[in-house]
Amino acid sequence: MIKSPVAKSLYNFVELDVSEIGNYPEGIIDICDRQIHGLVVKNFISEEDISRVVSRLTRKGAFPGSSFGDVLIYGPALYVCDADITQYCEEAVDFRKYCRQLFSGGADFETRLTEVLGAMSGGRPVELPVTPDGYAYTPTTIRVLKTGQEMGWHFENQFLHCTPGYRHLETIVEPEDHLSYFVVLSAANAGGELVLYDLEWSETEWPDKEHGGTRKNGLVNGQLIASVMEDYDQMFLSPQAGSLVVFDAGRILHRVSAVEGSRRRITVGGFLAFSKEREKLFYWS
Repeated sequence: MIKSPVAKSLYNFVELDVSEIGNYPEGIIDICDRQIHGLVVKNFISEEDISRVVSRLTRKGAFPGSSFGDVLIYGPALYVCDADITQYCEEAVDFRKYCRQLFSGGADFETRLTEVLGAMSGGRPVELPVTPDGYAYTPTTIRVLKTGQEMGWHFENQFLHCTPGYRHLETIVEPEDHLSYFVVLSAANAGGELVLYDLEWSETEWPDKEHGGTRKNGLVNGQLIASVMEDYDQMFLSPQAGSLVVFDAGRILHRVSAVEGSRRRITVGGFLAFSKEREKLFYWS
């Protein structure tokens, strides 16, 4: 167990350099067991690799017909899928190839991610989930926020428990250990913070168990979350470029604040959960 978090505010986050991950062999488990709430691993990716990758992300606007409106997101996302995830899985194949090309010339992203997560998961295998038909899930998505753009409030648990695309995944992962991970490739000049609220999943209700995750119609004390969330205490986190962040996103209400200034906020990330018996750690997006 990690005994001395260096950042203690509303939630406890441990900040460390990637060279120190050997000191936290159970760090991911400590998040799941609520000993801490998150890890910020600095220098996960080098400045040279960041510069190369960001220079290749040349698209300026969202993809046509995107489920995310004007926000530019590369890669398929499971939480906006219907129960039939065949198209998602087919797109995942192409997106993994794209990511390998994107990170070529430096550290392979998936290899780096699984090595670091494995070192903080008690040496457990770190794997992509695979559907009964043999399709691998996508490992990550890339999110680009420009001036004035934000990511709205949510719990990761609302997707796991209240969206049809997660039906298979819910049968193989531990439902209480749903985390989020992201790597910062470019931090905004201002804004773009990860905002965490003093409101947890166990305090909320979700009458719509089928599409509630995307419709965001959860309740707290009988009121819509969106109508009362700003009354709760908040914590702001602004990790520097190159950092890997892993946190208890399933249980903590959170959002990303609007980006200010000319520099885009670019992250690459997804979700984590242990298998039912915590024999392995799954990652996907």
